[in-house]
Amino acid sequence: MSRARGPWVEPDTAALLAAMARDFAGAPAEPTVDERRQGLNIAADLYGPAPAPVGRIEDRFAPGPHGPVPVRIYWPPEGEGERLRPLVVHIHGGGWVLGDPDGYARVCRAYCAAGDCVVVDVDYRRAPEHKHPVALDDCLAALAWAAANARALGGDPARIVVTGDSAGGHLAAATCQQTSIPVALQILVYPVMSASARADFPSRRALGDGAYFLREFDILRAESEYFSPGDDRESAPASPLLASAAVLSRQPRTVVITASLDPLCDEGAAYAKALKRAGVDAREWRIRGTIHGFVLFAGRIGKGRDIIRRIGRAVSGARSGPGRFGLFRRQPSAPRG
Repeated sequence: MSRARGPWVEPDTAALLAAMARDFAGAPAEPTVDERRQGLNIAADLYGPAPAPVGRIEDRFAPGPHGPVPVRIYWPPEGEGERLRPLVVHIHGGGWVLGDPDGYARVCRAYCAAGDCVVVDVDYRRAPEHKHPVALDDCLAALAWAAANARALGGDPARIVVTGDSAGGHLAAATCQQTSIPVALQILVYPVMSASARADFPSRRALGDGAYFLREFDILRAESEYFSPGDDRESAPASPLLASAAVLSRQPRTVVITASLDPLCDEGAAYAKALKRAGVDAREWRIRGTIHGFVLFAGRIGKGRDIIRRIGRAVSGARSGPGRFGLFRRQPSAPRG
């Protein structure tokens, strides 16, 4: 009896999975949080996109309810004088526990160059040291600061983009649901969309055994590290997919990027569909044959480089305003600094 064939894996992704098995063969079976953080940064450096040229990088702080929020700002190479560029607020992934500006420097450089935009990378407080909703509060504060200081940063306040990958996609979606700042576009890259105890997505079961990088175990562990037992995970913001129709209808134009071999692909697709039902201009870009993290690992996966270019074009074309469906709210005065 012949064995059932698994799903199609495109060549670059197959090669990366084999390389990961070799490169991390000696990794601890039960790593500590610090070892997991170090491991992700090593992988991002080994497999990330080549460092794209940028004009300048600077670390600053945004005021926040839990104290100053570190942000790292990337400016594109000097071009057309004082022309304002799109302003991208980037929220890194890593299960709310891993990831930092150093690990995501290559991705932020790539976005800055591809979109000819100013990138504000948010170094939010991570779990398990800081539980929900501290990370979300930090992201909201960073967005408010970026919007208030957009012109001083060389950014166009009418072209604010919020993006994040994985748990950063979760935080990006929750930030857009909670803010009153007019966001022109949100780009959610293989996002976590539900932390519900009743979440039942076929892709988590079918693809979460570890054969394709991300495990269902990793997803559930991250949720247990970020959320406290008493948190309401059956509604937004903990589960952006479960937001009310009224909240969904107020979301900006949206691109949800999913990977066909990612355990999270079904919930990302479900969020794009929910936004469409609510009247939002939303679309899913499903990338076949690749895995969760393929943008972070774009140095080895050509489809990651392709998506970075597509993200750059989407950022360059972002415009705030009502458009076909968008409804935008006014932001009360935010602190400058």
